[in-house]
Amino acid sequence: MTVSDAHSLDSSSSGPLRAKSGWVVAASLAGIFSAQAVAQDATIQFRVVATDRNPAACQRFDAALSRVHTFTATASGASLRSAGGVNSDMTQTTPRVYATNFSLGGTTLNVVVDASKSPKSLTVTEPRLGCRWNAVAP
Repeated sequence: MTVSDAHSLDSSSSGPLRAKSGWVVAASLAGIFSAQAVAQDATIQFRVVATDRNPAACQRFDAALSRVHTFTATASGASLRSAGGVNSDMTQTTPRVYATNFSLGGTTLNVVVDASKSPKSLTVTEPRLGCRWNAVAP
């Protein structure tokens, strides 16, 4: 067998293998991208609880914030919805961390969802009064 015979045998025998390998890689990448798309549209539910150190002035927000908050990440950002009427679009600040500000009773609250780690967390703060509420999700 000559070198040229060995080369033709090698390329002819690995042709279908090479094609199958390419198909497996393409199928794997498609699976990864579709899993990411599903994960981005997945919802996370949080129940926010006031911290022990909240001043008395913060209690007026407890009823609206204590309802379930539903966070949904999408390809273009995220949204936060609650039965208490707290609805806001969120922007991604770092990978899988989202933030927004919204007004409740004339007071601006800062909201951050960290979906980059487990457990996922939602934090609501009002820096002027020193209010803080936290929530975690599995």
